[in-house]
Amino acid sequence: MRENTAPGLRMKTRRAVTEALADTALDLFDSRGFDQVTVADVVAAAGISQRSFFRYFSNKEDVVFGDRIPSAEEVRDELLRHIDDAPAWDALRATFRTAALQMDADEGRWKRATRVICHTPGLRARYLEKHLAWTDALTPEIASRIGGDGPNGSGGPDAELRAHTMINTALGCFDVALVRWADGGTDLSLAALVDDVFGFVRFPHA
Repeated sequence: MRENTAPGLRMKTRRAVTEALADTALDLFDSRGFDQVTVADVVAAAGISQRSFFRYFSNKEDVVFGDRIPSAEEVRDELLRHIDDAPAWDALRATFRTAALQMDADEGRWKRATRVICHTPGLRARYLEKHLAWTDALTPEIASRIGGDGPNGSGGPDAELRAHTMINTALGCFDVALVRWADGGTDLSLAALVDDVFGFVRFPHA
């Protein structure tokens, strides 16, 4: 029985240490600025060695991103849960609202990570790379479901252009809500903000 439970306990311990170390680093990044904090600063605050730090993270950037940012495949899979039962724009809103609910559940850590990303040009660029990957993954799914100049009013280059426009608008809406939430400019949850911001935009016949 001990052999069956030990790996699970070790995994839980590793996750707990990883999260505690990330919290210490994010506090420093948020208060001092990401570029002003070194790995040496983080390990001194955490009371561990640099060797121990690199057991959990390959670099400072991984502390901020870790496995927090969904992959393109995960975002596409979430969209597919909604796209058959709702117009494309509503399906995008539901997709990003799901992400917002997950972030609301870990509010403190996500708000700090978001502020650090938004206030650090290098991290912001890496985050935008994620946007591009999401757009590439979502475009075929949206384009196949909205009108265009292909057969029966669907598909074709016009549908792809409209899909790109819609997806990038959705990403912009999500970012507006995310920054407002992270900077403390509202008492609303991120999910509620996403609903509000997406509600400002309408895509006819989508």
